[in-house]
Amino acid sequence: MALNEEDGGQRTFILCTIDQALSNNTIAKKAGYNTIDEISRERITRVAAKIRANNPATNSDLGFKHYRFATPTQQTLDDLDSFDIATGHFINASGQLAAFTESGFTDMINPFSARGLGVPGGASGEETLLTTWLVADGYKMDIDVQTVDFSGYCARYVDNTRLYLIDERWGTEQTRDLLNHIGTHQLPVQTIVIYGYSFDLESIRELEIGLKQLDQKVNLVKRY
Repeated sequence: MALNEEDGGQRTFILCTIDQALSNNTIAKKAGYNTIDEISRERITRVAAKIRANNPATNSDLGFKHYRFATPTQQTLDDLDSFDIATGHFINASGQLAAFTESGFTDMINPFSARGLGVPGGASGEETLLTTWLVADGYKMDIDVQTVDFSGYCARYVDNTRLYLIDERWGTEQTRDLLNHIGTHQLPVQTIVIYGYSFDLESIRELEIGLKQLDQKVNLVKRY
């Protein structure tokens, strides 16, 4: 960061640290830090503050994004396993419709929020899923993500080619709006990725049929 400030460079870096707990007799622990990664974040914050103090007019990017690797709870994994793609319902071990999910949530988005995963921070389930997919799809961590509104539904648009539909509440009106955007060339789209747990079967079929009627090929990827 200091070198970027000196020569105007645009160096970026990824810092990976573990959340190992600090011993009670360490200076850092006594200063209020609980884990190694907390110290790392504080160091970045202090360096940024020092650079700004020395050069208030700086245009350098001194911020950082903080990500956590987290494993879903066993209850969430059980919910994923119990979802029947053919019917769009959760089926329990007895073959009956499950009235409530094992994770205690009423959807399959919130279990992946910071609260659902049991980690600090305020990340929503949609943010967690989107970030996971972007990395899996080969995008950089700092890829620009735009929000596109389809009749009140917020979709995520990346790389001027790819749409991610994660939230619930997708229906006929949203499909019509999306097809209009693509068909009138307002929005270039090559691939649409949907979170299958958030869509009912009728909405998926309607979307599939509509995309096939366009004069351009748009891939529909369903992820569960």
